[in-house]
Parts: sequence; structure tokens; C-alpha cells
Amino acid sequence: MDNPAPPTPARPWSKPGTWSRGRQIAVGYIGLVLAVALANEIAGHPSALDATMTLISFPGSILVLVLVLYPLNLLFGDDSFDAESGFSLLTPLFHGAGALVNVLIVWGALTFVRHLRTEYRRSRR
Repeated sequence: MDNPAPPTPARPWSKPGTWSRGRQIAVGYIGLVLAVALANEIAGHPSALDATMTLISFPGSILVLVLVLYPLNLLFGDDSFDAESGFSLLTPLFHGAGALVNVLIVWGALTFVRHLRTEYRRSRR
């Protein structure tokens, strides 16, 4: 019998434990936003951190608000997220989702620029 071919080596981005610098920055950014949002929630929403939370997760948090939370409010007719309440983990999750959307926006823009660069180089040959 013939010996089976050796498996092809995994690509560096798909190897477990191998993370690129960009992936580390993205995960660090999302983790930092979640940690600051959780600290903000535990501290009872001090007014100084409200603007900071909006700033560090902008524009992703606005997209999550408009494309997810507002349609859910219209669909179910629940306005409970407008009311001031005690401790809630929804606010840190909201800011974390905004940070994730920001990472996806940057990833999409960089991928598009790389594609344009590749097509430009291909057309110059």
C-alpha cells in the first residue's frame, strides 16, 4: 500500500496559539472596552465616564443601538433600556458589541484596501 500524503501544514493564522499583532490589538481593544464599561457600571455611572464610554466605542455603539436595540424596541414594545436602573450587564455588553463592530469595520476597510492594491498591481502588469 502507498503511504498517505503528509497533511498540509496549517496556515499561520489558523494555528492554535498563533495570533498576529492585529488580532492581539483587536482582542485587547474589545477587552479594554468591556473592562472599562464594567467598571463604569460598578461605579454607578459617574458622569465623567459616560462621555468616555461613548467616545471609545463610537461609531460601533451607535450602529448597535440603531440596527439592533431600536428595532428590538419597536418589535417588542419594551422601553426598559431607557429607564435608569440599578446594576445591569446590558450596558457593558452594549459597549463591547460596539467595540466588536468597530473592529469589524476596520478589518473590512483594511481588506478592501488590500484588495484594491492587489487589483492595481495586477492591472499594471
